[in-house]
Amino acid sequence: MAEEKADQRRTFLKVLVGGISAVVGAAAAIPGLGFLAHPLRAKTVTGGEDPVRVSATAADLKPGKPVRVEIVSGRGDGWMRLDKVKLGAAWLVKSPEGTVRAFSTVCPHLGCGIDWDPKAERFDCPCHQSGFGTDGKCLFGPSPRGLDELEVTSTETELRVRYQRFKAASKSKEPIG
Repeated sequence: MAEEKADQRRTFLKVLVGGISAVVGAAAAIPGLGFLAHPLRAKTVTGGEDPVRVSATAADLKPGKPVRVEIVSGRGDGWMRLDKVKLGAAWLVKSPEGTVRAFSTVCPHLGCGIDWDPKAERFDCPCHQSGFGTDGKCLFGPSPRGLDELEVTSTETELRVRYQRFKAASKSKEPIG
C-alpha cells in the first residue's frame, strides 16, 4: 500500500514537472517564433504603390516633345530592402495648355518597348508597327488600345509618376501585379 502511494506521488510529480516545463518552454518559444515568422505576416512586397519622383519637372518639358524618364524606387519584402530599383519607364508629354501626362513605354499589343519618332512626331512600336499619337491614342497597327496612361502628380518643383504594368493584348486596361 505504501509503495502504491509512493508510485502515485511520483507519477503526480512527473506530470506536474512535465506540465510546468511545457509551460515555461512555450513561454520562451512563442516570442522567438513570432520574431522568426514576422516576415510572413508583413506585407509581402512594398514600393511602387505611391507616385515616384522622376528626374524631369514640368518646366523641363516642351509641348509636343516627349521626354523618357526612368521610374526608380525603393522596394522591399519581409526579409530585405532594396534601394534604387528600376520599376520601368514612362514618356512624359506636355500639352500646349501645360498639362503633363505620362504614358507607359510598354506597348499594349504584346509588351514591346515604345519609342518616340521625332520625324513622324508619334510613338512607334518597332516590333509590330503600331503607332500612337502624343495623346496616347492608337493611330494604326494591331494594338488593341492606346498607350497606357499613368497617374501623374505635378507641383512647381517636381513630377511624380505612379508606375503600373497592364495586361497586354487586351482591349481593356487591366493592371497586373
